[in-house]
Amino acid sequence: MTGIKGDVFMARAQSPGYPNTSLPKALMQARAIHAADRRNIIDRDVAAKHIGYGGQSGASDKALASLAHYGLLEKAGKGQTRVTQLAVDILHPDSEASRKKALVEAAYSPDIFAEIRERFQDGHPSEGALKSWLMRENFLDRAIGPVVAAYMETCRYLEQEKAFESGGPSADTGEKSALPNIQTLGDPDNKAFGGAKVGDFVQWESQGALQLPKPLRVRLVSDDGNWVAVEGSQTGIPMSEVIVESKAANAPATPPVFAFPQDSHIATEQGEVEWMRNRVGQETNVRLMVKGEMGPKEIGKLIKLLEAQKLVLEDD
Repeated sequence: MTGIKGDVFMARAQSPGYPNTSLPKALMQARAIHAADRRNIIDRDVAAKHIGYGGQSGASDKALASLAHYGLLEKAGKGQTRVTQLAVDILHPDSEASRKKALVEAAYSPDIFAEIRERFQDGHPSEGALKSWLMRENFLDRAIGPVVAAYMETCRYLEQEKAFESGGPSADTGEKSALPNIQTLGDPDNKAFGGAKVGDFVQWESQGALQLPKPLRVRLVSDDGNWVAVEGSQTGIPMSEVIVESKAANAPATPPVFAFPQDSHIATEQGEVEWMRNRVGQETNVRLMVKGEMGPKEIGKLIKLLEAQKLVLEDD
């Protein structure tokens, strides 16, 4: 008799879950949590806020679960969690060899990733081949896309960082190897500051401490190249203190400017970010500031509030 476990498999005795994000993105989030609370035991609600969510929700639970799949986060009591030693070994390694070993362990910690690696022993599969195999293994359609995206992005990231040459010699042993080796994230000896462009996701480090709860996208670079501005903030960040976490695929040639005359007197609360701004009339502009999560449920409530306000104004 076959059973269904989770939302991945329909006809397998063992049905491992899967991360909803790639390893490099998971490392960024683990870094944000570690920067704020090190390896202290914290509530999941607090961990969710460290990676940019308003609190615990379905979306934040999936994000934290992805970190757990990679072995970067672990359960530490009811409703509590903490960063793992494996994550620390990657972010702040004792040596290059220990960092490589930790990265390999994290990359293939998700059960399904380990199974894919075992199935395609001669190298990484193409997206088509991977999708075809997952379909034959009776994955649900809604699971195939996230699994393929997370696995392929992880592989591309490892190759981008020249972690290994597929089927080529290992730098350490001279033997053929498919073990990844990426540049250190958060390693003080290997950090590269500056060089940010519009569209890049960056972290800001000042006086040895990270200033952003999570990497943010660059929306503006000053003409002299000495300052950057990130989404949701009007504060200028010194280019010399910026660390590029991931580069934009196709950054626009000219930085966009979204300045309204009334911006200068608009006060924002801590944790509040600009979610949307639009012109809705010849002399009317709308700017929506959000604190917390903004998903389909919240948008639906906002629509209802606006419709109610519209009726009131029409009655007036």
